[in-house]
Amino acid sequence: MSSARHPERLSIDPSDLEAVAASLCSRFGDPTAEAYRRSTLHDVLRSIRSLAASLEAFARAGSTHHRGIHCTADMHVEVEHLSRTLKSWIDAVREAGAAYREGRHEGEIAAPKGPRLSDVVLPASTLGDATIRPVLGMPS
Repeated sequence: MSSARHPERLSIDPSDLEAVAASLCSRFGDPTAEAYRRSTLHDVLRSIRSLAASLEAFARAGSTHHRGIHCTADMHVEVEHLSRTLKSWIDAVREAGAAYREGRHEGEIAAPKGPRLSDVVLPASTLGDATIRPVLGMPS
């Protein structure tokens, strides 16, 4: 587990995470760009699940060793697996973040089409005989 075995430093830019979050909440107008956005986000979500499983395996092995029950000679396998999955997650986040920024700069993003509260109008028939009822404990 020496640094000679893992010379590469793993780091992530928070702006990439913000771009991924924004990309999850938006759509691209161009079908090709949208397909690429969905593909990169699929990779991010898959790598998150893989990273979560790897972290859980590392925590289980580490807890066993921490309690003094040494099942294996070391945790090299867990470290290698965690390093690979962490790198995969970082790469996926970077690629999805770059894809989002690239599409945003090209004006490809379509605004979400969800209704706004001000756009919602209930027909009078749904309200029926709605009346204001007093709060418990207050005189009517």
